Amino acid sequence: MSVETVAGNGRGAAARLGMIEVAERLFAERGVNGVSLREIGTQAGQRNTAAARYHFGSKEALVDAVFRHRMEPINERRLGYLDDLDRDGRGHDVRGLVEAFLHPLAETALGEPGNPSWYLRFCVNAGLLEGIAVADLGREEWTRGVHIVRTRLVEQLDHVPRKLRADRWMLLAGYVGHALANRETLIQYGRAASLAPRPVFLAHLTDTAVALTTAPVSPETAAHLHQNLHQNRRTP
Repeated sequence: MSVETVAGNGRGAAARLGMIEVAERLFAERGVNGVSLREIGTQAGQRNTAAARYHFGSKEALVDAVFRHRMEPINERRLGYLDDLDRDGRGHDVRGLVEAFLHPLAETALGEPGNPSWYLRFCVNAGLLEGIAVADLGREEWTRGVHIVRTRLVEQLDHVPRKLRADRWMLLAGYVGHALANRETLIQYGRAASLAPRPVFLAHLTDTAVALTTAPVSPETAAHLHQNLHQNRRTP
C-alpha cells in the first residue's frame, strides 16, 4: 500500500469521525428529521455537499455509526460491570443490573460543566428510528452488554404479566435515558449549579429506576389488560 493511499485512508477516517460528531450534536439538538445529510457534511467542513451520503449511504447508517462510535466503549465497560456482578453472585440482582445499564452510560457519555456532551439527547431523539442496530440489541457485538442486561432484567419480572414485560423494559430504558438527557441539557446551558452532585444524582436515579422495574401491577392495570385480551379474542 502506498504512502498516498495510507494518507488518503487517514483523511477518510478523519472525515467520517468529523461527520459522526457533527451528526450526534445536530441530531441531539434538532432531532433526526430536522437535519439533512448535506448540512451535516457542510458543518463538518466537507466541501463536497454529498460527502455524508458518500461515506454513510443513508441517515439510518449514519445514526448507526454514531451509536457504534459511542457504544463500543460503553459496551466494553458494561460487560466488565456484568463480569463483576457475576463474580460477586449478583448477576441477576435487579439493582445490580440497573447499575450495569446506567453507570457505564453515565461514566462514558455524560458530560461535565465545561465539557458538555450530546450523546444522551441523541439517544432520545434517534433511538426509535426504524432499521437501526439498537432496535435489535442482539444484532451487533457493541450492543451485547445492554442485550444481556435487558434479558436478565426481564427474567426477574415474574410479578409482571408476560404481555407487559417488554413495556416495563421500555419504560425503564426511557426513564433512565430521559433523566440523563435532561441533566446533559442543563449542564450544557450553564445550570449545573442547580443540580444534585453527580454521585447523589446517579444513586437517586438508580433508586427510582429500581422502583420502576419492581413496581407491582395494580388491580386497575390487570383489569385493563384482561379486558384487552378478552376483546382481542372476540375480534374476528
